[in-house]
Amino acid sequence: MKLIIESPKLDLRASTEEVVEQKFRKLERLFDRIDKCEIVIKKEPKGLIDKFFVEAKLYVPGNVLFAKETADSFEAAANEVALDLESQLRKHKDKLYEKR
Repeated sequence: MKLIIESPKLDLRASTEEVVEQKFRKLERLFDRIDKCEIVIKKEPKGLIDKFFVEAKLYVPGNVLFAKETADSFEAAANEVALDLESQLRKHKDKLYEKR
């Protein structure tokens, strides 16, 4: 799976990118035919506290799975997006095997 991480106007540390990569590489264990995953990370000012916005597109044969989340911490938003994509990926995989 090709993993593309974009963070416009936000400088990510290597450790942060590594955390993201670990979370989303786990999806390959569920379904080995993932073409690519595009992840966008943004920091949005919301009142006194900055919020982190994470969205991801997962390209699988015949479909594009999408999830987005906003949270107080980057890790929380990335974790929720990964869990949402995992759920969608399981449903997609089940549909593929039902058609056989």
